[in-house]
Amino acid sequence: MQQIFETSAIFRIEYELIINIQDFREKRGWSQRVLSAKMRLAEAFVGKCESLDQPEKYNLRHLGILKEVFGFKSLDDFFPDGIPNDEQIIIWYKKVPKKKADGSDSKLMDNVVVEIIVVDGETKAEVNKENKR
Repeated sequence: MQQIFETSAIFRIEYELIINIQDFREKRGWSQRVLSAKMRLAEAFVGKCESLDQPEKYNLRHLGILKEVFGFKSLDDFFPDGIPNDEQIIIWYKKVPKKKADGSDSKLMDNVVVEIIVVDGETKAEVNKENKR
């Protein structure tokens, strides 16, 4: 049986921003490294933001850069399905091998979401502290 991992609490808007940016990037045929370069940031930056097991996430400064890179007119363009609910979530995920071009398993791993749990709490720190008990 595969091990299930759990993220720290994050706001749903953070998670959906990551998923949407990944989708915008892939539709343009850009790798994570290409988007990092277009943002003029370290080449591993986008990969860290898109990984559930890394603490790095996009912030307000990044939104301005991404808006320009993607050619968006408004920050609303990051959320084509509307602004997500104001709630905190914990994501359960498993690690599976990425596929090589020939279809065989790579040594690199992808995070696959198993379940998203809505959690109560005023702040992420409060929820994460409660989760450690």
